[in-house]
Order: sequence, then C-alpha cells, then structure tokens
Amino acid sequence: MKIEFADLGHWGRETELMSEYDPQGLVIRINSRIADKLPPEERAEFVKRAIAHEMYHHKEHSGKIPIIADRIAREAAASRYSG
Repeated sequence: MKIEFADLGHWGRETELMSEYDPQGLVIRINSRIADKLPPEERAEFVKRAIAHEMYHHKEHSGKIPIIADRIAREAAASRYSG
C-alpha cells in the first residue's frame, strides 16, 4: 500500500475530504490541505486516523469485511475503526 499526500480539495459544502482510498493503485491519499495546517503532534494523529480509516475501505474492497450498503453508515463504521 502506498501513502501519498495530495490536495484533495473540499468535499461537500463545509467539509474537507480527510483522505481517500484508490483500490486500483493501492494508494491512500491524505489531504495535505488539512495536514499542513496542523501542529506536528496533531498531524501525526490525523495521519494515523486517516490511514486506519482508509484501511477499513481496503478491507471492504478485498472482501475481508462486508461492504455496508448505506454510504453514511459505511463511513461511520470506517471512522469507528480508525479510533
């Protein structure tokens, strides 16, 4: 799995996308727009949680855990997984 920092822009009206999982390239992209604004200790925690969140989606994609049909419930499950 490759980890990259990239400007992921805004997601929705008031939320910035924290990270994204690309199953084709096996890449987790972490939003540099958010990470770059954080102090080092907060940045480390943000990166850890973002990676864990996207690893949940990787487990879904690879069939290790079932995919929850409802997107909001699926994202909530990934957030719980990330701690």
